[in-house]
Amino acid sequence: MLNLDLKSFFIKDVNEYFKLNDILESIFQLDKEIPDNVFQKEFRNYLFEQFDNVLCGEFLTTIRGLAEKSKDDYVILAVLKPNPMDYYYKEFSYFNWLKLPLNLSNDDYWDILNEGPQNYEADAIMYNSFKIALFSPSKKWGILADRDFEISVIAFNDNVFNIDYLQLLESWLPVENDSVIKWMRYSFRPDFKVPKSFSQKLRKNYQGKQHE
Repeated sequence: MLNLDLKSFFIKDVNEYFKLNDILESIFQLDKEIPDNVFQKEFRNYLFEQFDNVLCGEFLTTIRGLAEKSKDDYVILAVLKPNPMDYYYKEFSYFNWLKLPLNLSNDDYWDILNEGPQNYEADAIMYNSFKIALFSPSKKWGILADRDFEISVIAFNDNVFNIDYLQLLESWLPVENDSVIKWMRYSFRPDFKVPKSFSQKLRKNYQGKQHE
């Protein structure tokens, strides 16, 4: 394996950041929080996974498969919390956003996620990321991963969705599956029970049609 300049995958140019942020805002409603629907209205066919699975090396296989289906040459991983401009760029002069080409290995992905600013290793994406978006630059799909609720949710542009995408997401579940709520229970202390009002709202907002 070639020695990679891990820092080269991070977005440094402010203009590029704003262009990518425009794409981000066309996919996600950034003013919304789970259990509200965090996607723009064109995006549906929702499926859920556990948060930690997005931050493991093997997940690059899924990212690559999604990008190949959507005919993208790369995928963007954007940390939304902590704030990319007000905190990360201000402190470190680059953004906690990644442009991930498809020729990376799973180990490369893991190493990049663990690459923190010099002398501030705890600010690596692996450790200091509480809300993450991964998305197709062609605006065909997006993933919102929320550490606070320990889940990730993917949605697809309804105009281009193809059921073949689902073959890449065998471990992802529709909101109707009880496991989705169980994944979230440790976020609700002290009794570790997801409030009924929360689970009802989540299910209402993420009713999919991926099996129609």
